[in-house]
Amino acid sequence: MNQAILQYLTERHCSSQWRDMLAALGEELAASMDVAGLRAVMWRVGVRFAQRFDTGACATLAELERAIAQIWLDVDWGWASIEDAGGALVIRHYCAPLRAALGDAADDWSPAFLEGAYQHWFHKLGSSETLRVSQSTPIDATGCLEFRFGR
Repeated sequence: MNQAILQYLTERHCSSQWRDMLAALGEELAASMDVAGLRAVMWRVGVRFAQRFDTGACATLAELERAIAQIWLDVDWGWASIEDAGGALVIRHYCAPLRAALGDAADDWSPAFLEGAYQHWFHKLGSSETLRVSQSTPIDATGCLEFRFGR
């Protein structure tokens, strides 16, 4: 992919009025905490975020996928797909603005925001406490990454 095109699109993931402030916030957080602490904070922020958005009563995986994808689309945070992979669900989140907002240096901890949000929605729908959302791929240059929901 052409690097100039990729940079242009990535910069559009975060409003210019917030980009420098959020990048500075991410730098300050990273200077004050270790990665485990940063992931814990971002996970809790993700839960708080998800509490603001109700998925509704989803009776099927397809309904849940549509509800969650629509939430992300409505707030301009990309979208998601959910696939049953046998012993776990695979959640693919597309075009998250994490890198655009917090910078590349936050790649190790910022995706925990999405983990917390997904964990909250699954818990609200009645999932067992033993089932957890965990990041299974690194975030890529376009803000795409995968999570696994299972044991």
